[in-house]
Amino acid sequence: MNETDEYESYPPEQLAEWVLSNGGIEGITLSGGEPFEQPTDSLGRFLEIVRQNSSISVLSYTGYRYEQLMENEKNQAILRHIDVLIDGEYIIDQDTGTRWRGSDNQRFHFLTPRYAAEKEEWYEATGREIEIELDVHGSLWLSGVPSREFIDQLSKRLNEQGISIDFS
Repeated sequence: MNETDEYESYPPEQLAEWVLSNGGIEGITLSGGEPFEQPTDSLGRFLEIVRQNSSISVLSYTGYRYEQLMENEKNQAILRHIDVLIDGEYIIDQDTGTRWRGSDNQRFHFLTPRYAAEKEEWYEATGREIEIELDVHGSLWLSGVPSREFIDQLSKRLNEQGISIDFS
């Protein structure tokens, strides 16, 4: 990847091979950059390979509602490989800091029995983990859903240094 490219494209087989060769991965999370707007055949193939060759779990966030996704056969094929789907648009004013949901309008759908016994814990869990990476080109990458308090504090501290940041 060169400095002007933001992303590289990989065939599903190559991406699955990379995931499967990195031992210790408990799960895959599909998020940002709406997963269900990715090429569905490729996403479905990637998940199929991973699920057939490992016990890796799959969690997916989507701005769509589950009912909308179920109207499309290709989406249904993808959903068969997902353990937990968290659906609904992220609404910052409804962000109360719960661990797994970005905002309270989002819903859990436990599509396999894998985490069904922990369902209540998922609803009640608080505190979020995020990962921040600053690359050699000065780009800041944030993984996870930061709390509103974190965003406010980070923005304030960066503004004090003359740096503005947009979380929209």
